[in-house]
Amino acid sequence: MSARFAAWRGQQGAAALAVLLTMVVSRWILLGESFFNQDDFYLSGRAYDADLTLEFLVRDTAGHVNPLQQLAYWLLAHLAPYDWGLVAAFVLVLQTATTVVMWLLLTRLLGERWSRVVLLAVFAWAPITLATTLWWSAAMGLWPHLLCSLLAVWFLVRWHQGDARGVTSVLAIVLTTTVGLLWHERAVLIVPVLFGVAVCLCDESIGWRRLRAATIRYRWLWAWLVLLLAGFLVAHGLLTDVEGGESTFREQAGVTWSFLGKNVVPGFFGGPWAGELEGGAVRPATWVVVMSAGLALVVAALLVLRGGPARRWALVVLSGYVVADLALLISGRAGFGAIIGLDPRYSSDVIHAAVLCAALALRGGPDWLALRWAAQSTRRQTIAVTALIGAYGVAACLGTALLVPHFQNTEDRSFVANLRADLAADPTQVIFDDLAPADVVLPLVGDDSRLSRVFGQLPEHPAFDEPSARMRVVGEDGHLKPTVFAGSVPAVPGPDGECGHEVGARDVAVPFRLPVEGRVLIRIAYFASNESTVAVAAGDWEASFLARRGPNEMWLVLPDVPGPVAALDLRSDGRSIVCVTGVDAGLPER
Repeated sequence: MSARFAAWRGQQGAAALAVLLTMVVSRWILLGESFFNQDDFYLSGRAYDADLTLEFLVRDTAGHVNPLQQLAYWLLAHLAPYDWGLVAAFVLVLQTATTVVMWLLLTRLLGERWSRVVLLAVFAWAPITLATTLWWSAAMGLWPHLLCSLLAVWFLVRWHQGDARGVTSVLAIVLTTTVGLLWHERAVLIVPVLFGVAVCLCDESIGWRRLRAATIRYRWLWAWLVLLLAGFLVAHGLLTDVEGGESTFREQAGVTWSFLGKNVVPGFFGGPWAGELEGGAVRPATWVVVMSAGLALVVAALLVLRGGPARRWALVVLSGYVVADLALLISGRAGFGAIIGLDPRYSSDVIHAAVLCAALALRGGPDWLALRWAAQSTRRQTIAVTALIGAYGVAACLGTALLVPHFQNTEDRSFVANLRADLAADPTQVIFDDLAPADVVLPLVGDDSRLSRVFGQLPEHPAFDEPSARMRVVGEDGHLKPTVFAGSVPAVPGPDGECGHEVGARDVAVPFRLPVEGRVLIRIAYFASNESTVAVAAGDWEASFLARRGPNEMWLVLPDVPGPVAALDLRSDGRSIVCVTGVDAGLPER
């Protein structure tokens, strides 16, 4: 095969374009109907409140240091807040670019063989990447990593085939790996993938001699990559203080079986085709696990029997990659139990290693059994390829149909749409700053899950906790609701009859029946003959509002001041007497 073989020419090129177009259209439809979820919200809120500094880019985020992800959050939060269309296009461009590079790589490894089209379909349509793709923060941990990994391998293969200079290739591979590391730490796996590919390419040696040949032939590349990884790991250790969770052997064994038997292996074959979903976990049916394991054994046997000179090493490389992925998962998440091994976020990157290693195993060997029979005529060839791709397409459709309803985040889309519509309908409303519903942002992130942090960047410019006669709470569905106390502590009635507490230019103490503590809402009922500015104080806290003519009410948020609050001090600017007929403190219903 010529290293310069035109990848997009002929029937195979047309078939590859058809596979690619099918992926683009289907993923665009699915992405278009998805939305932001969990981490996307609070990380966008953090980015909106931050300046674009080096400290922000390298900040520790739950043990992760991902400068380019932080930059993406910052740019979106400041330039196009919660513009899902832009995010969907960005993710799709990344996936499309990654798939194109995969095709170019398959072309270099397999030449004019129809097996490369089948492998492209496996990579492009794999449902195992779907859940990660539909979640922005997860997608930024997947597709940049895969793109950089495949680009680095492509540079290595071009160099090996004599189509690139060594110095240029080393620089390109090191730069690509650096970009991958800046997107996500999982890019540390790029280096062992490169070494595995180099071993598989060294056909001039056999057996264990391949290791020595690959090490010596590309020694300067390994030297630079080892220095890069060492520097990255040292910097990462200095910037983070999160350690891996502790787990028992039983927990590790449970995660291992869930990850390998129920997640990775079904994912190789377009699964899971049937099962149950629980949170972010996909629990496949028993028959899916059994059939997937059988298919894996059959494919592995065919590769060993009908593969090329590096077929056994290719399977070793794939096994090593899967074990490395599993080790990363166990080191940080095994304490969650076996269910964490069912989360496709932690297995979605394995598909690129599987397709790459399948191509390495087939390289230089005879055609697959079916395709060898098919090679006797164009018609047979068409039937065989169509059958293989069609079978995988059906499996992928079943897997996609199972995953889409659970991972498209349509509830989050409705929540934000309802909130924005209500704000646009009445911009004078003020929102009581509470924690966002757990289905939107988990309370584990503390104040980062507050509505003001999450939605302060909305184009409608919502106001939070300001004194207002139109205080609203955000319901579970995102709609704004009038404030109603779930329970309240009233103030002692005023001594001035119908006027209650007569508030003038001097401080008037309005005591509560019981002291209140913590952050609470205050409702002040009053009437006045003319407008006047009223100041309300408690300890070091003070707020003011404009009292308007006639009977009205005003809502204020009393922050968590030190110690209990037994009374509020009120005074006006003296333009008018303000009659305060009632004061209540409490928390609102949601």
